[in-house]
Amino acid sequence: MHRRLKWASHICFRSVKSYSWIRYVSSNANSLYNWNSRITSYFKKGDVEAACKLFDEMPQKNVVTWNCMISGYIRNGMINPAQKVFDAMPSRNVVSWTAMLSGYAKNGNLEVARRMFDGMDDKNVVCWNSMISGYVSNGRLEEGRELFDLMQIKNDVSWAIMIEGYFRYGDVSEAERLFSEAPVKSVPFCNAMLAGYAEMRRTEDADKLFMRMDTHDVASWTSMITCFSRAREVEKARSLFDDMPEKDVVAWTAMIQGYCENNNIEEAEKLFAAMPHRDIIAWNSMLSGYLQNGKLQDALHLFHKMPWQNTVSWNLMLWGYVQQDDITNARELFEQMPRKDETSWNTMVSGYQNEEALLLYVQMLRNNYKPDQSTFSNVVSLCGVLALHAWGRTLHACVTKSGFQNDTMITSAFISMYSRCGFINAASSLFRNMKRSDTIAWNAMIVSQACHGSAKEALDLFPCMIQAGYEPDHVTFLGVLTACAHSGLVDMGWSYFISMEKRWSIIPKAEHYNCMVDLLGRSGMLAEAFELVKQIPVDLPAHAWETLLSCCRVHENFDLGDLVAQKLLSLQPSNIGMCVLLSNMYSARGMWKDAARVRALLKKLDLKKELACSWIEINGCISQFVSNERCNPRAKDIYKELKSLSALIEDSGTVMYQGCYSKFSSSEEINVS
Repeated sequence: MHRRLKWASHICFRSVKSYSWIRYVSSNANSLYNWNSRITSYFKKGDVEAACKLFDEMPQKNVVTWNCMISGYIRNGMINPAQKVFDAMPSRNVVSWTAMLSGYAKNGNLEVARRMFDGMDDKNVVCWNSMISGYVSNGRLEEGRELFDLMQIKNDVSWAIMIEGYFRYGDVSEAERLFSEAPVKSVPFCNAMLAGYAEMRRTEDADKLFMRMDTHDVASWTSMITCFSRAREVEKARSLFDDMPEKDVVAWTAMIQGYCENNNIEEAEKLFAAMPHRDIIAWNSMLSGYLQNGKLQDALHLFHKMPWQNTVSWNLMLWGYVQQDDITNARELFEQMPRKDETSWNTMVSGYQNEEALLLYVQMLRNNYKPDQSTFSNVVSLCGVLALHAWGRTLHACVTKSGFQNDTMITSAFISMYSRCGFINAASSLFRNMKRSDTIAWNAMIVSQACHGSAKEALDLFPCMIQAGYEPDHVTFLGVLTACAHSGLVDMGWSYFISMEKRWSIIPKAEHYNCMVDLLGRSGMLAEAFELVKQIPVDLPAHAWETLLSCCRVHENFDLGDLVAQKLLSLQPSNIGMCVLLSNMYSARGMWKDAARVRALLKKLDLKKELACSWIEINGCISQFVSNERCNPRAKDIYKELKSLSALIEDSGTVMYQGCYSKFSSSEEINVS
């Protein structure tokens, strides 16, 4: 009996001990789960510092903890800290490898991502999808398709990635063909097609697919709302939203975005106020809506009202200031940002239209931020505007080294840059060697040839562009009309101008009217130009009136010039260039009182004409020149050389052109002395 009790007590003791251990393990696991969840939550809010502090304070860590840190860094675009965590991990699993692979792929470093992918012993479908997604999102669709075809086991995500890729690059027929080949048409897979149709604004196709689906989930309804909103059928979108059996925060946000994109900010505000729950994406959508509709102060008020701001929130406000040309406040906000990403730097770079953008680009590199497509496009375009050929060539080498040499947007920027710097042959060579072109690239080449006076080459490109399957847009017609204006091709110019709306359904903008007035004015057809100017919609800027006034002065048609001048004075009394041109025109006719009256108007309005300047880049240094400036250290040599050139011009018998005018503005007479 005693022995039996002893045995029973031993069993009882072991059971209690075992139960205590299970409770301890369970409590510890629960504690780890809570710690890991808090780390993830901090990263989602963009509070990287708090996440790192929590990680350092944790008494215990498991592989999930380390993976949370890797994923969090990657979510916030910080690939280098993610790599350090990955290297320091005591042990790794397939999630760790996949997170790093995905991070490098999203960051555009596909070579490193592919090396990691090839080095993995255990590849699951998520790894394959991450690598394919990396290729597709970075414009390397063919390589993504090759990997997709090699997959032994595909899931809905695999098919969806490829379909989204084809939609993104405009190949709808291939997306539809791939959709038809899929073995199973699940709801998530159909949603990928709906999202693609929404992106392309193909409401009929989306609606047909939606009606064919056996069941719909929230994503299906949301895709249709987005589709109708983007097609400017916001009433249909709202009807669908109201009919939804269940709505999540994504659906609410999609409807708010729909109203914002269709300039109905009042309804967006009402819907935002009625939302049962808001996440950071909803807050940022409303913030973006205010900024899209030019309501900077409302956006600023909402920004300060937000429960927390992530980097996207700061970037939106930064973009809002840049859109308003308020570069001072933009820079101040930029300096205050708790954490910047590539988008922050790109927004600031795009805001500057001078050498400051280049200095900011250099600073970006020094702070270990990686330039992307947007960075290079902005900086290369600025080099074209400032005619900085040496800078441009250096950037071309950087682009090639970074793997963006086949990017159509960047290549188009280089075409314009080389052209503006005077190297039209280099621009043409770049265009001919493009592996894949688009409308932007064709436009860049057409405009480049037109601005270089090569009208035939520019106009020959137009039918080639159509034949290649690209539809012209506003920029295309601006290029061909400029070419016609520079070569005096009046009939051809009229033909292109009429075809814009009649054949291509493109409503002419102020720039197109201006080109036509320039074309007619250069050809001495001032009466026709005057009739065209009177037909310009009142809501368009008055650039064409300025061009017509310049033409009147060049052809010495002062009577018509008086009529145009009176119209311009009523439209833009504070237009400095127009007032200066009008004063010079009166002076040329000996109408000194009228000239003095215009000058008095300038003085009354406290307006001063900005001095025109020119600059040249030599060995990476920029030298700037202003008329009659004497403070340049080599001013004496410059004016001596200028005097010599003036003498050569006079000796050659060349007639000095005293009517300097451009398409977009007017200037004072040029004095070459």
